[in-house]
Amino acid sequence: MRTRTRSTTAAATIGLLATVAVLSLSACTTSSGATEPNPRTSSSGGTHFPVTIQNCGSQVTITATPRRIVLVNNDELPNLEALHAVDRIVGVTAPLAPDLYTKQTYRELADLHALSTKQTSTGGSVVSQESLLGAKPDLVIAPANAVDRDALQAAGIPLYTPSAYCANPGPDLSRTATFGRVWSELRTLGTVLGEPALASDAIDSGRATLATQSPKDRGTAAALYVSSGGSVLSPYGGPSMVTPVFRAVGLRNVYADSHERVFDAGVEDIISRDPQTIVLLYSSGTAQDTIDSFLTAPGTSGLSAVRHHRIVALRFPFTDPPSTLSVSGPAELTRQLDALR
Repeated sequence: MRTRTRSTTAAATIGLLATVAVLSLSACTTSSGATEPNPRTSSSGGTHFPVTIQNCGSQVTITATPRRIVLVNNDELPNLEALHAVDRIVGVTAPLAPDLYTKQTYRELADLHALSTKQTSTGGSVVSQESLLGAKPDLVIAPANAVDRDALQAAGIPLYTPSAYCANPGPDLSRTATFGRVWSELRTLGTVLGEPALASDAIDSGRATLATQSPKDRGTAAALYVSSGGSVLSPYGGPSMVTPVFRAVGLRNVYADSHERVFDAGVEDIISRDPQTIVLLYSSGTAQDTIDSFLTAPGTSGLSAVRHHRIVALRFPFTDPPSTLSVSGPAELTRQLDALR
């Protein structure tokens, strides 16, 4: 998923007034996120409700443990898995991508059909308000620009927006990303769902996973999202999770000096930075399709990574937005890099 603060390409967006628009995005905007809460806890170690958090500049109060969740796009699903909350999902807006989640997740959501949609002239989707409210959610998890928070509030439904999807970037998330963003997201979502202990367990497990990485110096690299049949190349900068994933495997992001999470760049600019390896991020199709599209872009033959056949394609969820899949990203990327000649 790839959203931007200024120029947004469509992916899963709901605008909830008379209808809820879900636009098809190709990546996800990094922006000012939820302030980590300091929740009260019950004697059993769970969150004591009601709990109030600051979320994307708005105050959100969860009055009771959420049991019926509508999930707008699936980017938060890995974190819901870690918090054992997949069985609470009662509505989704997109089918599950294959081979990303646990077998149990696919079984639990197998009979859950995406909310009814119709195609818009811009290539996105529209979900009726009736369809959304028909799922009777007590929590909606969605990008800030994907829903009308006020309309949801009027209906008595709290909205939780993952930190990567707040509408306006803040200075904290314009800095170079670290895996601390994954831990922060897990803590906040654990509070919202009443599962702080599971969040702590997931953080401990993630840190242990990263500790198994033995990075060696692999030189420089650029992570690019390829769109419009190869005509648009979008590098990922320092604020993206690409940067810590690269660091964990011994790569240095040539765009780490950028304060933008994702932006368009000409081939000439990419050539000027001369990345030794190109990592192509993709969210649909196959790895080879993505590589083929990239190689059709004018000027890519001028990249040393192309001439030396150092191109790999990594599924987008192994980087952004911050989730437990970001923690799995280094191992998956290592496997591909080791296979290069």
